Amino acid sequence: MKKIDLFGFALLAATLAGCAAETAETGVSDAAGEEEVMASESALTSATAGHQTGLVGRWRINGTSICSAVFLPDDLDAGGSSTWVLTTQACVTDTDPTVYSVVTTAGTPVNVEKIYWHPVAEWNLGYVGNYGKVDIVLARLASTVSLNAPEVYFAQNSASDVFQESARMNGTWAFSYDTGESEENATYFTRIDVDIPSEAGDAGGPIWRSAHSPGELILEGIHASAGSATHAFAFGPWIVDAFSCGMFDTSEPDPDFCKLGCTCGVGEGDCDSDDECKPGLVCGNNNGALVGLPDDYDVCVESSGRQSSSTSGYCGSIGGCQIYEGDCDSQTDCKGDLICRPNVGYAIGESDTTDVCDLPRMPGTRVFNNDKTTGSDHCTVDEPCGLGDGDCDPNNHATCRGFLKCKANVGSHFGFSNNNVDVCVHPDFY
Repeated sequence: MKKIDLFGFALLAATLAGCAAETAETGVSDAAGEEEVMASESALTSATAGHQTGLVGRWRINGTSICSAVFLPDDLDAGGSSTWVLTTQACVTDTDPTVYSVVTTAGTPVNVEKIYWHPVAEWNLGYVGNYGKVDIVLARLASTVSLNAPEVYFAQNSASDVFQESARMNGTWAFSYDTGESEENATYFTRIDVDIPSEAGDAGGPIWRSAHSPGELILEGIHASAGSATHAFAFGPWIVDAFSCGMFDTSEPDPDFCKLGCTCGVGEGDCDSDDECKPGLVCGNNNGALVGLPDDYDVCVESSGRQSSSTSGYCGSIGGCQIYEGDCDSQTDCKGDLICRPNVGYAIGESDTTDVCDLPRMPGTRVFNNDKTTGSDHCTVDEPCGLGDGDCDPNNHATCRGFLKCKANVGSHFGFSNNNVDVCVHPDFY
């Protein structure tokens, strides 16, 4: 994903009318590392709550509502359509996008076609600045929702006057509360209130700044789960970049993805020249297999060969590592949008505890195996595993992402309970 340092932009939002009762919702909770929530001070009336913007949708799995979501527009121009919704990762309990749908305030269900996780949405992959876990998911819809509403901006800082909209379990589009204040410290910014946190349906709902100019809305954050929220500052640039230049997605190869004005980072392609890569990178030659693109695709990489060390903080000391290099301490030690994967160093020939720069999760790839699940069906050709993950099939390297290979009986090096687990490793160390 290519970064754009831009926050003062307009997102065209939706005005959808009506209200629809749904099936009973179930609770979702995952508050670790996210923003804390202050107690309520004053409630908005149920007549305006949920219909204040008309942007709230019910996020459903297999037809059952479990969370809220907020509609985002397709582009930044005047007009009215959306094929995107934003919710929290806590509401995405299945990797198959086809089990999800979103219901508009008019009661119209729209199927989800593809899911994109924020690069550091996983609990152990670090943070963006001091804003805690970025528990955010963008979902692309299978069909278009009509929009017609004010401009929407991502907040750059905390505000004292915010309210939340959610699709509640009782079938109403109610429950917006105004905190009336905010607090700041070195870790958390805007403190956003939710009431009755044990009730389902709040997670994924938008939090808006109440004090805004006529004809615009300011998205303050997304309610993540009971007692927590993710501030818009942490995910705003990622969404701006996605809408401006597109989503890098190895499951949808795009020969024109890298271009002037939308240059590619490490591991991204297809590029046609060095000018289509970020400064300091070069356009490789037929190296698409590195990340799971077609073999004849060209991917942006550093001009120098791979360099790596088990020395703690090595990546930071050299100005950042590229893909399959370590040791990194956080995402900021990796080039571009690469993430710092903990304790997978054996897969690149370093010590077991070395942290390695890797591609973030991509649609069609298996969730990182943080729970160390074993079984021959965990890594598959349809959902291959990433670096240091298993259990893959050593007789079929396609169960590993890109050019990685499945090495037999090395599970103990990666935190698995026994050594009989097969794990995806760099081919140089197969």
